[in-house]
Amino acid sequence: MDAIGVTARQLGSSPPPVDGRRGLPRSLGGALGSWRGPSQPFWGFLFVLPILVLFVVFKFWPIVYAAWLSLTNASPVSRTSDFVGLENYIALAGNPQFFKALIITGYYVFGTLVPVVIISLAIALLVNQKIKGRGLFRVLLFFPAIIPIIVVPILWQFLFHPYGLVNTTVIETLGFEAINWLTSTDSVIPAFIVSTGWRIIPLCMVIFLAGLQGIPEDLYEAAKVDGASMPQRFRYVTIPRLKPTILVVVVFAVTLTAKNLVFMLVMTNGGPDNASRTLSLFIYEVGFRFSRVGYASAAAVLLLLVIVVATAISLRIFRTDD
Repeated sequence: MDAIGVTARQLGSSPPPVDGRRGLPRSLGGALGSWRGPSQPFWGFLFVLPILVLFVVFKFWPIVYAAWLSLTNASPVSRTSDFVGLENYIALAGNPQFFKALIITGYYVFGTLVPVVIISLAIALLVNQKIKGRGLFRVLLFFPAIIPIIVVPILWQFLFHPYGLVNTTVIETLGFEAINWLTSTDSVIPAFIVSTGWRIIPLCMVIFLAGLQGIPEDLYEAAKVDGASMPQRFRYVTIPRLKPTILVVVVFAVTLTAKNLVFMLVMTNGGPDNASRTLSLFIYEVGFRFSRVGYASAAAVLLLLVIVVATAISLRIFRTDD
């Protein structure tokens, strides 16, 4: 303090105010505070420490380790782990099966994303209305999300059987011939889109419902006073306010479908003719069946990059000015 005061007097000005908490000039302390956010007691860090440890151990460290393995020829059979640089990525660039799996994954993810967002938003709008028994409807609609993940593909195997309920109660009732859903290269991905959508639509519906309930009723009342119709209120009030929620749903659906392995493994095992061999199944087969862990890790890193790019595009599309 004395040194600061002496220096200030020499310059012919008063000493700068000091932040007593940090022992720094208040301007510098304010700059640091604005960069680090509002100051919090140290013991508050202890409350988030367990989840940080879980993230580091089960999320960040596996990603870093997989990135390292992608640069090696690691294999549990030969017990080798020599550094090979970018050889695995170069080999993937020349592998047509990898690109076919990538295209199938894109078809599956985008084909699932669009109906999931539309249907889950429509259901959320419906159950958000003040109707009698809407609590029961919400519980029943959420039921598919609580079924164990391994049970869902087994259930849909029976439903997609040529003599299953999908054909007998839907397709044939509409006057069409029965479809061999899981044995036809043209219908196997649509079958996965239907079964995956049935599983994750309730989850997305709950997210949308939370977003809808966060929109103030005053905005709708003001729009009604201005003479806005229901479609106009949906377009100019609901959609702009739901942009952050739509972003969450899109990222959630993309991540969940891109890494989906259980459905393909249980229902078709990649068939017929590798028509349902998605990138996640490709990684599983290369890593666990052929024991090429380094090669599979390179494909997993590329899948992660695809998800990151899709997330970045979603952030760009659904960003808000707030």
